[in-house]
Amino acid sequence: MRSIECVDEILRGQVPGWSEVNASPEEFLECCASLEISELVHDRLVRATSGTDWPDEVRRELERRTRVAAARELVRAREIAYVLDALAARQVFPIILKGAALAFTVYGTPAMRPRVDTDLLIARNHIAIVRDVLARREYFEPPMTDGELVFCQFQMAKVDGFGTGHVFDVHWSITMQTLFADVLSYDELLNDSVAVPALGAHARTACGAHALLLACIHPVMHHRNTERLIWFSDVDLLVRCLLDEELRRFAALAISRQVAAICARQLSIAIDRFHTPVAADVIEMLTQAPAGEPTIVYLRPQRRWHQELLWNIRHQRRWNDRLRLLREVLFPNAQYMLDAYRVGARGAVLLPALYVHRCAYGAFKILMGRK
Repeated sequence: MRSIECVDEILRGQVPGWSEVNASPEEFLECCASLEISELVHDRLVRATSGTDWPDEVRRELERRTRVAAARELVRAREIAYVLDALAARQVFPIILKGAALAFTVYGTPAMRPRVDTDLLIARNHIAIVRDVLARREYFEPPMTDGELVFCQFQMAKVDGFGTGHVFDVHWSITMQTLFADVLSYDELLNDSVAVPALGAHARTACGAHALLLACIHPVMHHRNTERLIWFSDVDLLVRCLLDEELRRFAALAISRQVAAICARQLSIAIDRFHTPVAADVIEMLTQAPAGEPTIVYLRPQRRWHQELLWNIRHQRRWNDRLRLLREVLFPNAQYMLDAYRVGARGAVLLPALYVHRCAYGAFKILMGRK
């Protein structure tokens, strides 16, 4: 049994004997690290009644990784609570999305859900307040293009006195991909949001049906259908937390927002990898949805960056927005260009040449299949 097959069995709660694992302890541990599921595997091994012949070195290293992750999450949780309290004092109430929220809602412990950042969804008119609150807590903003249509988010980060990194990805739309931008709005998510007590009095996240919808579409719309195991673990655990009526609500929502084919695909992978218990009528609802969903183009294998750009431009509602998006892609703001090319403020005179180089090099990467 290869390491990846062994991991699948473990996450399904069926721990094999070590004699069945066709890998060295080092190879197995490397597999767990690359898949970002060391803490999940440790949890399953601790709970298992089988697999008692596993090497001590594997168990000890998985336990060590889990302790480190647990300590890191304690520090992160405190920082998130402080930030949310400061934002609430300014009448800003973000929705916590994706890994940070799921770590504290569907996983046994936050340490079992690795992540590098905390995603917040806010109202568009609260951007300046959020930037100010985070800056006051000594966060800095890495160089990023700030186009209204091309990115729809900004990032701020810091390293605290414990050496722990804190990163907030702040969004005012769930995605920059035009076909998905209106699938769920901030107001809709806020109206049905649920509390996350572990992250303070002002922590809110998406309700179960909304969270499952986001978990299904996120890898497709942002990561070209990458099948990261932890993302399908999210889907599996969310399904297991939802009542049948909530799953049917999720399916109806997927159909009405024209992402049913994507959700059906993601659920089928979760069923295959985790034996996720999805009711037959839910799968039937998704697979029998009306054909011709515009978002189905995102399921094309080996799609490229320029294809996504064309889809985004084509589905903008107004010609002005189409031209604006193209301009934001080709000509990001001057400060971003100076930072990206590391020439400093004195290099402003070089901006015309830098823009020409950016466009030419980008075209070269497209032609060579590297973008």
